[in-house]
Amino acid sequence: MTPSSNPSTTYQSDTNTPRLRAAVSNSVNALQGDFLQPNNRVTQARARAVLAQLRKYGSLPLADQPLALEEILLLLQPSLSEWEVGRGDKPSPSELAAFHALTTFGVHMQGTTVPMHTPDRSFASSCGHFYAQSESKSTKPRFDAMMATNDDTARLVHIRSLVTLLRGIAKGFDYGLFAQDLRVLLSPTLSQDQHHRRQSVLLRWGRDFATGAYTSTSS
Repeated sequence: MTPSSNPSTTYQSDTNTPRLRAAVSNSVNALQGDFLQPNNRVTQARARAVLAQLRKYGSLPLADQPLALEEILLLLQPSLSEWEVGRGDKPSPSELAAFHALTTFGVHMQGTTVPMHTPDRSFASSCGHFYAQSESKSTKPRFDAMMATNDDTARLVHIRSLVTLLRGIAKGFDYGLFAQDLRVLLSPTLSQDQHHRRQSVLLRWGRDFATGAYTSTSS
């Protein structure tokens, strides 16, 4: 699995600047651009293979797939900053966030003909839009279960389920922002400050779901 272009060197001068959001945004934007490129079948086929591999990686925990972490890090444009990269025998919160954002994007793009990375539209807002437009009564309970759980694995399962619903109506969201939020949600809550940051993300997601719903019904 290789990116279609070399990672940017724009950020190399400052190893402390957070790059997760930019790295994920740039990577998925390049992938969807290549995948939706009808005039270059070689590029399109390469992007399709990358997306398929991302979906495959997403079916197993990252800790059980050393190759997956390597491939994800090579795919990021630009690379993560020095402090975002892990040092020990476990993936860092930023590495985990990048992994889950990109593998979720692979699911989101399956069978689509339009971009699923939509800058400045949050994941929760898109879920709220779907809830307002759909006749299904299961959307809000799914979203609420995702919000309420204290188990990271369960939360990720709910997220993938919601993304599958969004794919059905060709509704995208900002994967860079999504990765940034995942980093907070997947980080250990060892301090009051970390707990507060996690709750702040969930509060914003709840607000975005509600505003996405009523904005959709009023438009």
